[in-house]
Amino acid sequence: MTDRTAATSRRFPPFRTLFSGVDILRRSMELTRQLKDALGDEPPCLVQVVEGARPFGRLVQAGFPGQVLHDVRARSYEGTESTGEVTITPLGGFDLAEVAGRDVVLLEDIVDTGRTVDALRRRLDAHGARSVRVVTLLSKPARRVVDVAVDLVGFEIPDEFVIGFGMDLDQRYRELPDIVVYDPEVECAFASAEA
Repeated sequence: MTDRTAATSRRFPPFRTLFSGVDILRRSMELTRQLKDALGDEPPCLVQVVEGARPFGRLVQAGFPGQVLHDVRARSYEGTESTGEVTITPLGGFDLAEVAGRDVVLLEDIVDTGRTVDALRRRLDAHGARSVRVVTLLSKPARRVVDVAVDLVGFEIPDEFVIGFGMDLDQRYRELPDIVVYDPEVECAFASAEA
C-alpha cells in the first residue's frame, strides 16, 4: 500500500469541506501560470513554508521544471491560536544567502494575521533578494493584524480554522486531501462513534 493510499483509506471526522483536492489542483495550476507570466524567463528561487505549504509547493514547483524547492520553517501557532511571535529556521542545507540578487517566490499555505509573511519577507529582503513575491493557497483577511502584500491568492476564506492539504491542528489532519473546517464537536462525535 502506498503512502497516498494509506492516507486516503484512513477514516476522518466528516468535517465540512471548503475546497476539494480537485479544486485545489485547478487553482494551483492557474496560479502557477500567472506566476510564470509575471516572472518571464528568469527562473525564480522557490521557498516554501513547511510543513503546511508542502503539497501546494509541489504543485507550483511542477510548473518550474528543474527548480529546487527550498524549505523554511516559520512557527507562530499553538493549537488554533497565533502566539504573535514568529521563529524562522531554514532547513535542509538551505542558506538564506542563496536568495541574494534573485527573484524569490515565497509559497505559503495560508496568510491570516500576516505576521509570518511579514517576518519572512523582511528576512529575505535583508539577505538581498531582488524581489519577493508571496503566493498563498489561502488568505484570511479578517484575521490580519499586519498589512502585508500578497501577490497571488488561491482562495480567500472567512475566519474559520481550516485543516487538511498540509495544514494541521497540532500535527493532526495534514494528510486530508481536501481543505476542511475544523469543528471540535464533529471530531468529538466521530471519536465517540469510532470507540
